[in-house]
Amino acid sequence: MGLKRKRKKQHGTITTMALVIILVLVLILIWSEFISGPNRVKEQIYTQRIEKIEKKNKDIQGISEHIFSYTTYQGYDDTTLYWYNAKANLITTRDIDTLNYKKAKRIAKKSYKIKCDSIVLGYGYNNPVYEIRGSNKLILLDYDSFERVYEREIK
Repeated sequence: MGLKRKRKKQHGTITTMALVIILVLVLILIWSEFISGPNRVKEQIYTQRIEKIEKKNKDIQGISEHIFSYTTYQGYDDTTLYWYNAKANLITTRDIDTLNYKKAKRIAKKSYKIKCDSIVLGYGYNNPVYEIRGSNKLILLDYDSFERVYEREIK
């Protein structure tokens, strides 16, 4: 008289695969919400700001974002350079004829030993600036006076 033991039913390969698929779907959901979600929000905010600026100034072109002390946007038309804040309100303008990349590069090289790799317009603490990167440094030169506003090493 042998006793028969009842075998516990074990889950098979199909159940294991289903659990793996559920785990992958949960990870994808988490990734989309916490990693790509904020990036999509940032892109949407950027697009809305650009649209506001373009609505206020129909002729503006070449709009770029600059982030330093706060976020600003720069653009230009045939005669004028424009700087806007993050609320798409005009901060300041300059006549396009005052733009002088060559002088900014020359001052960066002569006074601060920075050979220019790239130069763009931006906005410093209170005024428009030339942002120059090169020689493993970043320097902001005031747009009007060409005086140093900020400088740091970059890697």
